[in-house]
Amino acid sequence: MVRGVLGFVIGLVLWMPAFFLIVFLVSLAWPEYASHGRVWFETGVYTFEAPMSVVNATSWALAALFAGWVAVAVARRPQAAWALAAVLAVYLGFLHLYLYWPNFPWWYNVAVAGLAAPAVLLGSKLARPARRRSLVTIQ
Repeated sequence: MVRGVLGFVIGLVLWMPAFFLIVFLVSLAWPEYASHGRVWFETGVYTFEAPMSVVNATSWALAALFAGWVAVAVARRPQAAWALAAVLAVYLGFLHLYLYWPNFPWWYNVAVAGLAAPAVLLGSKLARPARRRSLVTIQ
């Protein structure tokens, strides 16, 4: 039980820093992306072009995948990822399908909100060790 809660909390806490690390690395390779990111942080105006928005949505999905992997790696049980997926889906659904809907392109809002839970669950699948199948030999 304690490992399950700990896995959930660690996955949740690492989710957003994982996103910022990914976009920081992207901004090192793509200076124009970095300038649009600075505009967003300084003014709150979303000036990202469509390819940059795809990178943002993909970065959120990768961060969620990582969070799901961490949650199950720590918890050693899939319930931590299911809880994390539910929390992120509700949180991002509220933000992107209601609160931020007028601020971002519609498809970006749907992508960020819609990819979060599946990405967490995919990450959880990657964390589970493959079960070894014993080979039965007939002699």
